[in-house]
Amino acid sequence: MPCTHRAMTLTLLTLVAFLAACPSDPPPTDDDDDDSTTPAPPERLLFAFPVAEPWLINLVVGVDHDPVETDDSGLGIDCTNYDGVGFPFCYDGHDGSDFILQGAFSQMDDGSAQVIAAAPGTVVSIEEDQYDRCHISGTAVTCDGHPIIGNHVIIEHADGVRTKYWHLMTDSVQVEVGETVECGDFLALIGSSGNSSMPHLHFEVDLGEEGPVIDPYAGPESQPESWWTEQDGPFDVPGSDCQ
Repeated sequence: MPCTHRAMTLTLLTLVAFLAACPSDPPPTDDDDDDSTTPAPPERLLFAFPVAEPWLINLVVGVDHDPVETDDSGLGIDCTNYDGVGFPFCYDGHDGSDFILQGAFSQMDDGSAQVIAAAPGTVVSIEEDQYDRCHISGTAVTCDGHPIIGNHVIIEHADGVRTKYWHLMTDSVQVEVGETVECGDFLALIGSSGNSSMPHLHFEVDLGEEGPVIDPYAGPESQPESWWTEQDGPFDVPGSDCQ
């Protein structure tokens, strides 16, 4: 049952182990009566899959496509992924895609998967010294008395678009704030820090001031165009090639 730094609402109590750039507005002409302009939308980046070992990953939970925040009744949660396939768990306000580490804590101890930059950019935030073995206890996440704070890396790309990488392993972050990274650069290792019930990567795409958090997958429940360099079926991980 993957979790993120956002609140969650469970709809099942049984864990399932598997789960063109945009054109700019035309420039103003001398005939325009109104001098005001509308900012062009950010160029659509294409992201590579942000894990170096895709064979160690299962996609289980994606973006909640209903933007309405609700109470514990569960109303207002869109319990489908971008392709309309139902999730084993639903998260109200879940803004990212969760990539679960196969083998859980055993695999994490034997050698966790590497989190890599999905596109070139600049590191704007890191956290790396928080407890990384948070887990489920009953129906809630516990960090065994430690603060429920997730280790993370945040990268800013062109036009203010940011990618966020959460729940990383303690002391595994390989980059510093202000550092420029290229697509595929090693960022950290998958852990289970913060509001997380098992080792996984929460990957999030935030358009910043130009727009909301988006689902990088294209589909009938998401958006017409994919932000991945290669998108396969709803139960496959995206392609690893950089743009």
